[in-house]
Amino acid sequence: MKRSRLAWLLTAAQAALLGSVAIPVFASCESGHAQQCDSTAATPFPGGVWTPGNATYGTALDKSIPVTMSDGAVLMVDVSYPTDWQTGARAKGPFPVLITQTPYLGTPSNAGDYFVQRGYIFVTASVRGTRNSGGDFSFFSERDAKDGAELVQWAATKLQNSNGKIGLQGGSWAGLNQFYTAVAAGRNSPIKAVAPFCAGAEFYRETYFAGGIPTQTAQFPLFFGPAVGNDHGATAYGQSLVNEIEAGGPRAYDREFWQIRTPGNYARQFVELGIPALIWSTHQDIYAESSMSMYAYLQNAYSKQYLYGPMTPNQKATGRYQIIISQGGHCQFEEQTTGQNIANNITLEWFDTWLKDKKTRMADTTEPVHVHELGSNNWISTSAYPVAPSYKQYFLSAQGELSRTVPKHSGKADVLWAQPGTGSSLQFDSPVLKKGATLAGPMSASFYASSTTPNLELIATVELVAADGTVTPVSSGTVLGSLSKNDPNRSWIDKNGVPVKPYGEYVADHYVPANELRRYDFVISPKFIAIPEGSKVRLVVTTQTPSQGANGASTPPPANSQCSPSLGTDACFPTHPQVVSLTSSTVSLYFGPGSPSSLNLPLLKANCFRSEGNTSVPNWSGDNDGSHGAVCQDMSDND
Repeated sequence: MKRSRLAWLLTAAQAALLGSVAIPVFASCESGHAQQCDSTAATPFPGGVWTPGNATYGTALDKSIPVTMSDGAVLMVDVSYPTDWQTGARAKGPFPVLITQTPYLGTPSNAGDYFVQRGYIFVTASVRGTRNSGGDFSFFSERDAKDGAELVQWAATKLQNSNGKIGLQGGSWAGLNQFYTAVAAGRNSPIKAVAPFCAGAEFYRETYFAGGIPTQTAQFPLFFGPAVGNDHGATAYGQSLVNEIEAGGPRAYDREFWQIRTPGNYARQFVELGIPALIWSTHQDIYAESSMSMYAYLQNAYSKQYLYGPMTPNQKATGRYQIIISQGGHCQFEEQTTGQNIANNITLEWFDTWLKDKKTRMADTTEPVHVHELGSNNWISTSAYPVAPSYKQYFLSAQGELSRTVPKHSGKADVLWAQPGTGSSLQFDSPVLKKGATLAGPMSASFYASSTTPNLELIATVELVAADGTVTPVSSGTVLGSLSKNDPNRSWIDKNGVPVKPYGEYVADHYVPANELRRYDFVISPKFIAIPEGSKVRLVVTTQTPSQGANGASTPPPANSQCSPSLGTDACFPTHPQVVSLTSSTVSLYFGPGSPSSLNLPLLKANCFRSEGNTSVPNWSGDNDGSHGAVCQDMSDND
């Protein structure tokens, strides 16, 4: 991993437009390819030889064009065409076509005009059963995927001025459906590149459920009707889905319904189609972890590795699959002052590379992971996921400490299943990190625990405590005892056997006899954050997310609660069977030689990356080969 000298800069014109906001762009003349670069042509954009250029076309919008699907349903599309600046007439073309498939009433049909002004046709298609399209609403069904494939063929062969090359673009719903569409379109389709933003490998995990407990996002189907138009069953569909989840029915588990909607399950098929993908997510996205996992799956498939494992030592990464993690929430790519979309220029270069065959060198990068590091405001690049070769274990103690060694004496602490507070929260602090550190990637917890009922819920929240006492929440993870069984074939461990990314099965409840001690390994969502000198890591263990309805029931929470947003990844709304099995429970958390509960962190030395003004440190490029990883992970100077 490194911070490149010319990486992630602004041109003078962009700086004037966007003020002090840094738009992420890749290193000029990528590492290892500098000999190919003409320094006089270098730019701060990916590859160093491309600029977005000024708008060269006007735009004209044709609305509500009917496109008939193979089953007779009529979908409506809006098409924005390039026009001649002087006459306003449609430009002759032909042009490549970008397609976004959206269900949302609030999606403007001129959202793609930035691309249209630079030589693309942009199609905004209304998903079946939403907006003004016909057919029945079905929430990422196989029929929806087939619709996408048929829209692609229509745009490639029947849309006026199309040159037959198609790119898929969009975020959230319009990001997820790009994978389904591409696979449904099959080999040799017109799709030449995709750019799925704020989307990832998972649907059940991280988004709709946390450790098997419904999240804020699990309530989002209640908004289907108002969000997409309810003439075709969206309201009834959403209410039915929420009702079944709350009752603990089949869709409360990661079974067939969610499996066919899990993009990661199609990663190998997608790579076999030869379609490049640029993933863009954010630190606070509801797909923060699974977007990184999708990147690893695509790289593994390309390298013919085991698809669902961590990237292996010495595994070379291809620039055909890249990921950008910026700051902000779900699909928040706009600079707040000006409202400019900071992702447009990079997306344009991506499509110029693959749809217009421009020699941008964007795809030449050997470090396709680009992260805006929290805390430092630096952009760092790497190739590997996970990043750290080995994990640091911090062991919990009865004295409320996090220690690098297992406590000599056994102990335990009890927590009630209740809203966070006295008797329902525990706190553990690490020693001060005198030299600071870098936290990079997924975290995990290994808790030894028992419960007075056949179930337990534990939430592990990682915080940073600065030297002045300022507390910064970093990330959290949840385990539910009855759904804590992990899939050993998909759970990641480091070279020493320490859990890196436990992968829950979530297919059926396995209740544990009351008071039986067991070990629970669970994932804590990844973050890339610089830890300042003199800080310490804090672990807070609670049993509920603040603030649920009375007695933890899945009733509407207070407006100011952590569970009030319609999107989020916190364990907010336990199902009825979960509430029954958790009510009145007291959980005992154990420490010491026989039950070494731990927090497992991907910690690296502070500033262990080459950057402008910091050329004395080892040039560890994050290639996961361990050659410099040992140096970056030697944190003895913090002792």
